Amino acid sequence: MPFQNLSINRLIIHEVFRRGEVRELVEPRYSSQLIELDTDARDELQLRITSALGHASHGVEMTICDATENSTWVVSKAIIASQEHDAEFVAKSQIIASKLAAAQTARTIPGGIVVVIDGTAGHPAQQFMCVIKAEPHGGFTKRESEDGNLLLEYLRDLILTPQAKLYKIGAFSKQDATTSTNPVATDGWRAFLFDDLITTGNKLGAAQYFYESFLGLTFPTNSAFQTKQFHSYTKEFIRSASVSEEKKYDLLNALTTYLKTDQAATVQVQAFATNYLHTPELRDAYTTHMAQKKFPMTAIHKDLAEVKSALRQRKLFFSNNIKLTAPADQFEDHVRIRSIDGEPDEHGNIPKWTEIIVHDRIRNQE
Repeated sequence: MPFQNLSINRLIIHEVFRRGEVRELVEPRYSSQLIELDTDARDELQLRITSALGHASHGVEMTICDATENSTWVVSKAIIASQEHDAEFVAKSQIIASKLAAAQTARTIPGGIVVVIDGTAGHPAQQFMCVIKAEPHGGFTKRESEDGNLLLEYLRDLILTPQAKLYKIGAFSKQDATTSTNPVATDGWRAFLFDDLITTGNKLGAAQYFYESFLGLTFPTNSAFQTKQFHSYTKEFIRSASVSEEKKYDLLNALTTYLKTDQAATVQVQAFATNYLHTPELRDAYTTHMAQKKFPMTAIHKDLAEVKSALRQRKLFFSNNIKLTAPADQFEDHVRIRSIDGEPDEHGNIPKWTEIIVHDRIRNQE
């Protein structure tokens, strides 16, 4: 995974501001000094970034659409290339902050802290650069007074706390261009986005100014194909899983629910496994199956264009050309299925039959 084993190398912060009264650009406040974090702070920030972009997150891999000379991607490559030149890192990070300020054209877009980071991540370690826009919020911390009493102190400019969702991350990761087969990679480079809004029902809820105008990214054009792969590979796993037919029935219903009803704008292997596969053995087998299919473990943008017909109907097939068909979104609530022991044959063998209960009377027959 691109953001496991993440290690921060250099870090600097700047500040961008809301546009003025007539939407004029307010010059960012630039820092000229790298920030040295102690071990605990560095570990926590590394964990925070991994949680946003890593294996079990809603971080979405994006397509790099702006590769012009002054694009954020090109500036990011220069930052990564400046490993021995901290002054260049500082200068390029200031360009990043100025580009974000320029992209924030609406007065409704708040200001915030811009965190620019480079480092390594993945197995084997690959270089990456990321930029975080964090909007400050208020909070409390406890402290002890001189007489030993506990006091509550209000802090108005907290950023990147675990509970805060007021931040966005864009990241560029350098891969081996000779071995990369990822369809959204550009010359071996991959781009990722985290924006809490992309986990809501509006699949285009992610701030467009941030991912498109600023980062120069777009959602992959192959999202529909990837969603179809997710549906196909997951259904294949369920059908072959070592579970009862009733459990397979429940899991296929869950797959339809996850894709069609769940309001998340992404689909992800780990999310489906955690929410619907209720034993560690089944979860492990599923993630192994999807990895063998070379399906991404990061979240992908949900696009149901190529699976709409497959999600419209649920069909059960029996021998002797008997089948049961019903709308997929009605199956779970109106149809009950369980295996029962049938009548013994002449050799005393007891077959397995299927009992189907439909929560309605027969309305018509043909």
